[in-house]
Amino acid sequence: MNALLVAINAKYIHTNIAVRYLQKFAAPHLSEPPRILEMTINNRTDQILDEIFRHDPQVLLFSTYIWNVRMVQDLAREYRKIRPDVLIAAGGPEVSYESAAFLRENPPFDLVLYGEGEKTFSQLMQALEQGEDWTGLSGITWRSGQSIFQNPPQLPLDLSQLPFPYEAQLIAQKDQIKYYESSRGCPYQCQYCLSSIEKGVRMAPLDKVFSELRLFIDAKVRQVKFVDRTFNCDRKRALSIWKFLSENDNGVTNFHFEITAELLDEETLAFLSTVRPELFQFEIGVQSTNPETLLAIRRQNDWEKLCKTVNTVKSFRNIHQHLDLIAGLPFEDYDSFHKSFNDVYSLQPEQFQLGFLKLLKGAGLFRDREKYGLTARDYPPFEILSTPALPYEDVLRLKAVEEMVEQYYNSGRFVHTLRWLFTRMDDPFLFYQQLGDRYVENRLHLSSQSLESAYSFFYEFAASLPYVNGETLAQYLKLDYCLHQRPKRFPAWYPGPDAVRLRRDCIAFLTEEENRQRYLPQQKEPDPQKLYKLCWFEPFSFDILSGVDSPCVLLFDYSRRDLLGNAHAEKVTLPKLAD
Repeated sequence: MNALLVAINAKYIHTNIAVRYLQKFAAPHLSEPPRILEMTINNRTDQILDEIFRHDPQVLLFSTYIWNVRMVQDLAREYRKIRPDVLIAAGGPEVSYESAAFLRENPPFDLVLYGEGEKTFSQLMQALEQGEDWTGLSGITWRSGQSIFQNPPQLPLDLSQLPFPYEAQLIAQKDQIKYYESSRGCPYQCQYCLSSIEKGVRMAPLDKVFSELRLFIDAKVRQVKFVDRTFNCDRKRALSIWKFLSENDNGVTNFHFEITAELLDEETLAFLSTVRPELFQFEIGVQSTNPETLLAIRRQNDWEKLCKTVNTVKSFRNIHQHLDLIAGLPFEDYDSFHKSFNDVYSLQPEQFQLGFLKLLKGAGLFRDREKYGLTARDYPPFEILSTPALPYEDVLRLKAVEEMVEQYYNSGRFVHTLRWLFTRMDDPFLFYQQLGDRYVENRLHLSSQSLESAYSFFYEFAASLPYVNGETLAQYLKLDYCLHQRPKRFPAWYPGPDAVRLRRDCIAFLTEEENRQRYLPQQKEPDPQKLYKLCWFEPFSFDILSGVDSPCVLLFDYSRRDLLGNAHAEKVTLPKLAD
């Protein structure tokens, strides 16, 4: 039986773990293993349709999420015209809830696999291959003529039976994020999240987890993201996995975890202080610091303990922390969100994700949307339009704040400039709000901006502030600019050096083998002229790394970068050559 599992990812760097679980779980029971077609939303619908046709499936199943459901609906409708007799199904979080309504609204689909799909898909394929009736299977919603039926849910899977989803050749692809799951379920009941629906947490055996993680480590995968909803809900187990990863560290792979900061105890923190920089990344959902809002969404944050833990981890200087806020939650108005923003910003996380509430089918806030007066878009991703506390004009203004945070904070390209600026102001939200207002006034939000124009716009805005010295601002912007790329063009704000003399002095510096080995240890190019083109020397009017009022020159080594893309920078002394 020729079955095709279609995954349409949001980006090329993503991998779809769900279809691989289905394929691997079902394959031992079938004469012909299901095949996978993986593409992205950036592919044209016609391209994906053509590829489906080339596979000529008898069973076609789409992995469905908010980012691809519109495309999935279009593909099913068009493929039904080409192959009227094919069994077309959908699975995934976007169709698992309100599945009967989905089938009523989408006639091309024959059935929905709701909830966990491994057992259900395997049983469906076995029934089809053996010519048996499949309409009594657990975990499906299906149609018969004009009628739609929903069968009882599938029993939860014992995670010891969950196969490792990746083939060796896929693990070897260094440019894609690999997702990994060591548990299912969540102990919390956050009302905006689908994970709150499943009761309890199931965990895979540790020996299985260790053996599978070793495959990523041996392949030197760039990044592995755990999809566990609260990875450290079992503190002892989380610590065991973290210790295993540290003990088997390959010096390359980064592991990303979604955690609850308040659950990190002293023993765990003491251990985390010892791990290699960039081995771990933590994502911590704050969502709001408004007590009334937190009560409504059933989220229990111990803000004082969260702050203490985040600051403790930050002091280790070895783990990137991503903190999240959600705009549009019940009872959070513009002023309340202003406070939540500044509360989180004060912690200075490496990434600050400002998102907007999405009313997901099945989540508590979707059910209670009328109770709280929540109005959202009717099309994916079902994002909030307004609440009684937050009218649309305020949402729109926060959208500009989000764009500014994304472009200037989360890009990692303005770290030193922002750090310096915020020693001179006490209201970060107000800064991003004013920056966003100017951005919209200049109509810059309507088109993509070049890197140079992004720097120039930031300089022009920040230099106009009464507490900012334009010359010092330019020095910090120049540092951030050089950390990410070797300058090719010099914008008007960029205080450039005497290029001819600087180039001569730098090549003389690189002529010395001792200098090359000490400052550029990974560069093997012996020719100083060619080596000069692979790095960058930049003079500053003061020692910008320490703040001391003494001119300095930094050497930027682009062969050595951190996880955020910053080049290694080090102060050097250039030779004094006669003119």
